[in-house]
Amino acid sequence: VNYCEALLDLVKAFDMVPHWLLIREGISLGYPLWLLRLSIATYKMKRVVRIRKVVSGVVVAIRGMTAGSGFATTEMRLVMINLVEKALAAHPSVTPTLFVDDLAAEAAGPDQWIEEELGGFITIIAEAFNACQFQLSGTKSLVTASTDALGMRMEAIWAEAGIFIKYVKKVKALGVGLGAGVRRNVDVAKHRLKMMK
Repeated sequence: VNYCEALLDLVKAFDMVPHWLLIREGISLGYPLWLLRLSIATYKMKRVVRIRKVVSGVVVAIRGMTAGSGFATTEMRLVMINLVEKALAAHPSVTPTLFVDDLAAEAAGPDQWIEEELGGFITIIAEAFNACQFQLSGTKSLVTASTDALGMRMEAIWAEAGIFIKYVKKVKALGVGLGAGVRRNVDVAKHRLKMMK
């Protein structure tokens, strides 16, 4: 039995959320539309961009959520829930973990099972991201596995589908060091200890 985990990162996720997507998902999930209307009105407020003494003309955003908004993380969750549920319905053996816009998905079993299940799950997610005008980070989206062969095979499977997720032996997810193989990844703990000293 082997193990594999993919960690997906979106490029500027909060900045790239289309407002139509917020509305569609809000309706689908029964979110209070009056509250969503208030948020979107705030995001679309007229503003200017200033760099030192140079000021732009008035700009109106047609997508994105303002950094620091109290509702932004909840609204990002609105956007992500149905995407993950759709992929999970097709591949129920995969265990997803969603933290705002960071998605991890893991599977255990024989190599072929992992290739089909986790491979299919991530493919559905990547296609849904594209449809929603999101972009997966080619440098921060990673996969790790219990063997190098499995990890490299997963990277190749996704690359054939135009999904670029790099295989690495050691990853960091939500501040926790994870690693492939049988050895524990203590790089994160060592680095923190060094910085404390």
